[in-house]
Amino acid sequence: MNNFIELKDLSKTFFEKKKVKVLKKINFKFKLGKIYSLMGPSGSGKSTLLNLLSLIDRPSGGTMKYGNKQIDFENSNYNDILRA
Repeated sequence: MNNFIELKDLSKTFFEKKKVKVLKKINFKFKLGKIYSLMGPSGSGKSTLLNLLSLIDRPSGGTMKYGNKQIDFENSNYNDILRA
């Protein structure tokens, strides 16, 4: 089965009143045709991860691949097409 989405050292940090590390070096491979669920307590980063996976938000570090193509977060036109 092929990797559909691959996360490598994915991190997300928010800077509000203080620096908050929400996701820390997430590594995961989503296989095509599988069903996944995301569970955790409030504030654990579930929505942040979903926003990164859907290309709504940008990670602070790490890489994402969709179908073996690395996502360039500077290329918003391509990312908008991919998201649609």
